[in-house]
Amino acid sequence: MSRDVVIALFASGLGLMVPILLASLGEILCEQAGVLNVGIEGTMLFGGATFAAVGAYYDNLAVAMLAGALAGAVVGVILSALYVRRGTDQIVTGLLFTIFALGVTGTLSAQLLGGKTASTLTPWKFPLIGRIPGFGEVIKQNQLFWITLLLVVAVHYLLRRTWWGLHLRAVGEQPHAASSAGLNVWRLRYSALILGNALVALGGATLVAASSGRFFTESTAGRGYIALGVVVVARWNPYGALAVSWLFGISQALRSAAEQIAFLDPVPVDFWSALPYIVTIIAVLVSRGSRYPAAVGIPWREPSTSRRK
Repeated sequence: MSRDVVIALFASGLGLMVPILLASLGEILCEQAGVLNVGIEGTMLFGGATFAAVGAYYDNLAVAMLAGALAGAVVGVILSALYVRRGTDQIVTGLLFTIFALGVTGTLSAQLLGGKTASTLTPWKFPLIGRIPGFGEVIKQNQLFWITLLLVVAVHYLLRRTWWGLHLRAVGEQPHAASSAGLNVWRLRYSALILGNALVALGGATLVAASSGRFFTESTAGRGYIALGVVVVARWNPYGALAVSWLFGISQALRSAAEQIAFLDPVPVDFWSALPYIVTIIAVLVSRGSRYPAAVGIPWREPSTSRRK
C-alpha cells in the first residue's frame, strides 16, 4: 500500500464522517432526553432537500446550510408533538416518518428542482500546519468539517458542563423524579428534539453539499441508521462519537481505496458498499457495556394527567 493511498484513505475517512457525526450528535441530545428518534433518516432527507432547494435558487452556501438546519428544527417540533406530547410509539412513528420523508422530498425535488444544483463545499487548506507533508493533505477538508469539530466540543460542554445538560440527563433517566424536583420534562424534551434534529438535518445538508449539490432520495443511503449505531457504540459521548464516526468514514472510503490496493482488488465492489453496515452491526453487537438512558422510548405523562385517566 503506497503512501498516497494511505493519505487519501485517511483524508476521505475524515470527510465522509462529517454527516454521520452531525447526525450522531443530534441523536445523542435526543436520547439523553429520553427520546429514541428513529426518524433520523427522514430528518436528514428533509435537511438535504431543503439545502438543495434553497441553494439552487439563491446560490448562497451559508444561507442554504442554515435553511437545512432550520428545516430540521421544524421537523423537531413536529416529532416532539408526536413523541412527547402525544406519546406515540417512538420506533413505529420514526419509521413511518422516514417513509413519509422519502415520498415528500422525492416528489418535491422532482417537481421543483429538476436538474438544478446547489453550490458545493470546497476543501480549505489550513494555514501553517496545512503545509506539513502528508498531515496537511489529510486535514485539507471543507469548512464544515472544522465547524463540526467545534460542535462536538459544544455538545459535550452543553451536556456535561451546563444546568441544561444536567436537567436533560435527569429527564432521560428519571422523568418522574425530575418533574417532582420542579423540572419541566416536556420543555426539556422539546428543546432537545428541536436542537438535535437541527444537527441531524445539517448532516443531511452536508451530504448534498459535499457531493454534487443535487438532491437524491438515495443520498442518505441509511446513514441515519448508522448514526443510531454510532451513538450506542460511543456510549452517548460526543468525543466517542467523533472516533466511531471516523471509523465508519474509513470503512466507506475503503470502497474507492480498494481499487488501488492490489491484494484487495479481487474483493467484489458490493462488499465494500455493504461494509459500513456490516461494521455497524458488529460494533453494536460487541458494545455490551452500553446502556440506554433508563427512560428512552418510554412516553411520559404528568402525574395529574395519569390520575385523571
